[in-house]
Amino acid sequence: MNKKERKEYILNCARTVFTKKGFHATTVTDIIQHARIARSTFYAHFTSKDEIFSILVDNFLASLVEKILSINISRAHSESTLATDIREMTLELVEFIEKNADIARLIITAQQGYNTFFDKKIEEFFRTVHASIQKLLEEGIQEGNVRPCRSEIIAYAILGCIKQVMLHWLVFGEISDIRPVLVDLIAYNLYGIALKVPVFK
Repeated sequence: MNKKERKEYILNCARTVFTKKGFHATTVTDIIQHARIARSTFYAHFTSKDEIFSILVDNFLASLVEKILSINISRAHSESTLATDIREMTLELVEFIEKNADIARLIITAQQGYNTFFDKKIEEFFRTVHASIQKLLEEGIQEGNVRPCRSEIIAYAILGCIKQVMLHWLVFGEISDIRPVLVDLIAYNLYGIALKVPVFK
């Protein structure tokens, strides 16, 4: 293995250990033993388990944001229903999350309050995802596909909805396949549950 390949190998080993034991319970020794490498080899590539976790989360986040921003509400076709059109854009995001279910589970079940670095990393992750959702809303408002609203607050509500559904999908296993319910989920976030939407003043 060259240096780049060995670094990637250690990252993948750490990812496996984090998934099994959780971030807080994992030690550098756990990662070294799983990777079957010398301690010096570990420290030749990384300074700590914090650095590894940061890289894993950042890589996941960068790809996740890219997938989210590709679901551009303003590009929805006028001849089809908005929910159905956005579902088609969302399928690639669903496939990405499935392929990275271990990291997704680690993040959405994160126990905070034990480690300042970890707490800040998780907070940064959700803040960035929230900002991406808010951007989609604001683009939709500008294009006339989304009614004027407090985009920051609505983005929080959508993020909360997504987190809860992911919990029941990826962690509890109560939703075996998210694809059949995507239209319902998207329609709920777009239109709510009322048959007639009142005009609030």
